[in-house]
Amino acid sequence: MARIRPAKDNPAPAPGAGGAGAPPKRRRPAGGTGPGNRQAPPVKQGSVTKAVQVGRASRFMSEVATELRKVTWPTRQQLFQATAVVIVFVAIVTAYLAALDEVFGRLVDAIF
Repeated sequence: MARIRPAKDNPAPAPGAGGAGAPPKRRRPAGGTGPGNRQAPPVKQGSVTKAVQVGRASRFMSEVATELRKVTWPTRQQLFQATAVVIVFVAIVTAYLAALDEVFGRLVDAIF
């Protein structure tokens, strides 16, 4: 029995055509890459010229400068206080980890 192909403008097969419950065949998109169908290469999405890139870079840097003018910078005294807090905290954590290392080192030596 010959198979009936659907018309190009109607890709869905008629009921009963192609067997009961047979999935519809996938068709190649029109204008393929055959010998008679030469197409221009697709344009890359997001590609820009160097002139646009330079414009973006200068705009970006001006926006960075604008945002840096809005920053509230710490005073010298605030900077020294924050640095002292960090140094004290690091010293405390160092002492804590050194004590744990000593305890676990002795525990491992006692077991093995």
